[in-house]
Amino acid sequence: MLQTPVRVIQTLRPKIAAGVLTATAVSTIVFSATPFLVRGVSLDQGVDVSTVGVISTAQLAGFSLTTWAAGRYLRARRRMLVIAVLLGAVANLASGWAPWFSVLVVTRVVSGVSLGLIAWIAWAEVFGDDEKVGDVAVIGPLVGIVSAPIIATVVDRSGSDALFYGLAALHVVPLFFVRTTRLDAAARPKRERNRPTRAAAAILLALGMITCGGSAVFVFAGVIGQDDVGLAAFAVSLVFSLNALASVPSARYRGRRKLPGGWMMLTGLCAVTVGTLTHPAAFWIALPLWGFCFWMGTPGAFSLLAERSRFPEERAGDAQSIMAAGRVIGPLIGGAMYAISPAALGLVGGGIMLTAGVLMVYVEWRVRPEVLTGLVRS
Repeated sequence: MLQTPVRVIQTLRPKIAAGVLTATAVSTIVFSATPFLVRGVSLDQGVDVSTVGVISTAQLAGFSLTTWAAGRYLRARRRMLVIAVLLGAVANLASGWAPWFSVLVVTRVVSGVSLGLIAWIAWAEVFGDDEKVGDVAVIGPLVGIVSAPIIATVVDRSGSDALFYGLAALHVVPLFFVRTTRLDAAARPKRERNRPTRAAAAILLALGMITCGGSAVFVFAGVIGQDDVGLAAFAVSLVFSLNALASVPSARYRGRRKLPGGWMMLTGLCAVTVGTLTHPAAFWIALPLWGFCFWMGTPGAFSLLAERSRFPEERAGDAQSIMAAGRVIGPLIGGAMYAISPAALGLVGGGIMLTAGVLMVYVEWRVRPEVLTGLVRS
């Protein structure tokens, strides 16, 4: 049943290698599972909901460290893809077996390493090809449409351990395509790295804040939907599917995206709404709108970053790393705020995102691309 999202992606006939495609789809499903695992793990392990968010932090810590280190010390070769998917299989098997919450946290770090390797290989492979970048970017929303109801059903009926075992089995799928997968990224020469301009550094900071505030709320959105809004698990999964569905047109939009900071501010308002207005109608509207606005803003933010950078190819990697770092910190903040109240979570998480959006708007309005021609490389 969990292989269905992978088949959905394959029917689109994207122009990236099948091994990379399926591995990316699987990693997206693993990430999509986190909001539903928080409540399931809390029940199965007897741990408070606000504490369970640590499993997201652990996984993202492994992801962030790996994406940072891989681009500096490793080469995107086929055997690295094999190692990545095998690590994911082992990590999820161990997560299903874990007798204590502390062991589960360690296994999620290993899962994060696997996901980081897959993400690094995928983005390294499509670097410089706008069409292929679009193929990778749209995998997340498309997989999310199908996977959320399946994940919610498995957790609700069989518990979190069953989902972990299912995710472990799903990691085997990319191995069937690895033999015919050819990676071009390994042939590219490594280059000396350079420091970002001040404008680029400000945009990177804003991107980190966006994912920090966003993950703080999003990781606990599933719990809010069930425990505070009063929706059934399957209904919550449908809202998450709508979030992914709304992301597809904005992720695939081909026109120029002006004021990405404005879209990020709207995303922040959605986060505030999810936490503070625990009404079914608000939840059903805010979460899908969140997906649309986030994917309208994120590619625009990347374009803004490239325009304000002297070495845009390096800043692309920096953006992935700092956004991952924001997702590491976010669930810790989210857990602390949710322990106070969902409203506190929404206001703090959404407030961080709103601040980031304002910073990004300031950079776009006050620092023009042509100004960079007079700056000294730094």
